[in-house]
Amino acid sequence: MHSLMQRLLQDHARQTQLLDLLDHLLDRFHEGAEPDYDLMNEMLEYLDSYADIVHHPTEDLVFQRVLDKGVAPPEPFELLLRQHPSLSQVCKRFRQSLNGILNEEVLLREDVEADGRELVASLRTHMLMEDNDAYPLALQALDDGDWAALAAQSPTAEDPLFGTPDPVRFRALYRYLSAQAESETTG
Repeated sequence: MHSLMQRLLQDHARQTQLLDLLDHLLDRFHEGAEPDYDLMNEMLEYLDSYADIVHHPTEDLVFQRVLDKGVAPPEPFELLLRQHPSLSQVCKRFRQSLNGILNEEVLLREDVEADGRELVASLRTHMLMEDNDAYPLALQALDDGDWAALAAQSPTAEDPLFGTPDPVRFRALYRYLSAQAESETTG
């Protein structure tokens, strides 16, 4: 498997880890507890910025290359390409809801939670379609030359959380993930 596809799959595993955490925080929010808003905001910042700058643009290149080769069926690739901008909007909407809470705006808890649940469900459904439908077809359709060209074209920004961490920008999230990793190695 080409390293570019390995990176995309690794991104999905990491995003799933963050979505699991977000689900947990939304469960606490649903129960009436106040979740760690800094942690939630940092997760959204990571999901939004890294996905929009590196992950989705790389997938867009891969999916477009598959479409250009005339691989059938084209529908999954066309749908996924259309979904990338809307996923960013869902993330921004939930982030605005959280910022509204922090700025003491009057918001219904169920509306804020619904925005969060929509984000989690949308991302999970999107990634599942990529993992089960698009990625296998791309692996079949593209040859080594295609992958080399895509690697040369794709964004190369370092992952600011799981690559070379930025513990200033993602302070709460970095602390949480570090503590989680430490507890897994000692427990």
